[in-house]
Amino acid sequence: MRWNVTFRVLFMAAALAGVVVFARKSSGVEPATSDRVALRTLDDSPAADSAAVPDRARHFVGVGGCSAANCHGGDGTRGPVGSEYSIWIQNDKHAEAFSVLYNETSQRMAKLLKLDKPAHQATLCLNCHAPQNDPPFSNENPHGSLSALLDGVSCEACHGAASEWLGPHVRHDWAKKSPEDKARLGFRDTKNLWNRSKVCADCHVGEPGRDVNHDLYAAGHPRLFFEMSAFHANMPAHWDRNDDRQRTGPERGKSSFEAKLWAIGQLASAEAALDLLVHRADNARDDFVLRDKAAKYPSGETVAVWPEFAETGCFACHHNLDSPSWRQKRGYASRNAGGYPWGTWLFPILPTVVESTGTADLGSADSALSKLTREMARSYPNRNAVVSNAKELQAVLTQSAHKLDSQQLTADQIAAWMKGVSVVANSASQQSWDGATQSWLSLTAIHQGLTDVTGSTEKPSAKSQQINASLEKIRSHLEFPTGFDSPENFSSDPATAISAELQKIHDVLE
Repeated sequence: MRWNVTFRVLFMAAALAGVVVFARKSSGVEPATSDRVALRTLDDSPAADSAAVPDRARHFVGVGGCSAANCHGGDGTRGPVGSEYSIWIQNDKHAEAFSVLYNETSQRMAKLLKLDKPAHQATLCLNCHAPQNDPPFSNENPHGSLSALLDGVSCEACHGAASEWLGPHVRHDWAKKSPEDKARLGFRDTKNLWNRSKVCADCHVGEPGRDVNHDLYAAGHPRLFFEMSAFHANMPAHWDRNDDRQRTGPERGKSSFEAKLWAIGQLASAEAALDLLVHRADNARDDFVLRDKAAKYPSGETVAVWPEFAETGCFACHHNLDSPSWRQKRGYASRNAGGYPWGTWLFPILPTVVESTGTADLGSADSALSKLTREMARSYPNRNAVVSNAKELQAVLTQSAHKLDSQQLTADQIAAWMKGVSVVANSASQQSWDGATQSWLSLTAIHQGLTDVTGSTEKPSAKSQQINASLEKIRSHLEFPTGFDSPENFSSDPATAISAELQKIHDVLE
C-alpha cells in the first residue's frame, strides 16, 4: 500500500496545517513488451530538433479541439483512453489554474507586490496558471482571449502547442511516427519519463520565465513543494496507468514504474532548479533590489535577484528563536553558522540516485554538488562559480537519466536504493524538516516500487508491513501542528524518532 502526500498538500503546503495522505493500492497487470523511447538530452529536446516547424510558428488551438465525444471527451465507461478531456475538466485542478487568479489570495498578492496589472492579467502569473503559447514566457503578455485563458493548464501546456500536430495525430499513421518526428511538429512525448517529469517541473519547480521567487512567497504564494512520484500518484489519471506499468515491467505481472519515476523525477526536478539557478546568476538585477519602494513590480516577468532566498530552507529563518536551540546543538553540516542552507528540498537524496548509475560520486568533497553547496552557503555567492558548477552538475544529471531510462530495474537494485536512502535520510532528517520530508517521500515511492517489482502488492510480506509501519510513524512526525502552516515543533525529539524508524527500515532490508 502506497502512502502519498496529496497533490493539494504538496502544492499548498505553506497554507495548510499538516501533511495529509491518501492510501493507494497498485493494480496488477500483465505487462507487454514495447519499444523503449530514448531520452533526449538538453541539447536535442523537441525545441532544438524541430527545424520543420519553428517554435514561434506554433500556437495553441485550445481544448475545444480535444473535447469532442469521439475524440477525448468520452464518458469514461471504457477507461481513461478516449475520456482524457472529460477527466481533466471534471477532476483535475490544472483546469482551475486560471480561475484561482481571481480569488482573494491572488488579488492580495498582486496588491502587495504592487503589480501594474491584476493577477489574472499579469504574464508573471499567467505563464504557469494559463500558458497559451509554446514556449509560454515573454515580457509582453502573449495571451489571447478570456475564453482561451479559461482553459488554464490545458492539454497543450503538457503535450505541446497543437497547431501543427492536431490534424496529423488523428491519422492512421500517427502511431508509426517516431518520437523525433512527432517532436518536429511540437508534440511532447510524455511516455518518456524524463520528458514527463521535466514538463511538470517547468512550473512546479520553475524555469526562466516561470519563477516563483521569495518576493512571491512573501506576498502569499504557496512554497513550491514538488516531488514527482507523489504528485503523479495523486493526479486524476487521464492516461492508462497500466500502460505505464507495462513499459517498465521486467517480467510478467511486475513493474518498476514507481521506482523509476521517483528516480528520474529526482533528477529532472534538480536539473530544473539548476537551470533556474543559472538564469538567476546570469540575469540578476541589483538595480531592482535598490528600487524605489513605491515602484510597480513588473507584471511581465519575475525579476532575478541575487542571491535568491527561495532556494534556501524556509524554516532555517522562519522558526522560533529559542535558546538553547536544537539547531545549534545539531551543528551546521558543511556550512558555517549563519550560512545559507541551500537546496534543502530538492537535493538531499540526489547523490543516492546518481551514484547508483555510476555516473558520479556527488557525495565527494570535490563533486559539482558539493562545490555548489559550499558556494551557495556564502552570504554573496560568486556567480561565475555557481554557473560553472551548476552546468557541470546538470550534465551529470542528464547522463544519469539516460542510464536509468535504459535499465529494467530489478528488486535488488530498488532494495539497494531504499537501503542507501535510509542512511542518507538520517543525516538529512537531523538537519531540517525539508530533508526529513523529502526522505519520507522518497522511501515511500521506492517501497512502492519494490512492492510492485516483487509482485507482492496484494499480499505484503512481513518485511513490507514493517516498513509501512515505520513510514507511517515518520509521516506522523512531519505533520504541521494545528493552527500552524510550518513545522513549528520539528526539533531534536521528532528528528530522533525519525532516525529510529529509518534504522528499522535499514535493518529490515539487511
